[in-house]
Amino acid sequence: MFQELAPHDPHDKCGHHYAICLDLKNQRFEVLDSMRSEADADLTTHAEYFINNLKETWNHHYENSKVQIRHFPVEYVATTKQGNRHDCGFHMLEYLAKWEGRRVPVVTAAMVVELRKIYTWNWLMN
Repeated sequence: MFQELAPHDPHDKCGHHYAICLDLKNQRFEVLDSMRSEADADLTTHAEYFINNLKETWNHHYENSKVQIRHFPVEYVATTKQGNRHDCGFHMLEYLAKWEGRRVPVVTAAMVVELRKIYTWNWLMN
């Protein structure tokens, strides 16, 4: 997910990335955020708005499916918090690549340096 941090300011397009996972096995939505927790109203409002729309869309298009998600709760997964305000994208990409529903991937500042190199190399070579 991408959330604008100043949505009413047309000149400030700064934002924040975080991950929302649909865990069908454990029947829940999982929110992983490297900067905020469940106590942050901006996060919960943004995530739950998206999740509610997803539930409504699922119900509309898959109403006859044996898998129904409208009752799935939202779990805010505790994550290691980033040390700045600009590495959230790297944290989110690691969550998406490595999240298995049990152990939260730990992303360190040293890993972010290496990820920058890897993503830059891949971008240049592709």
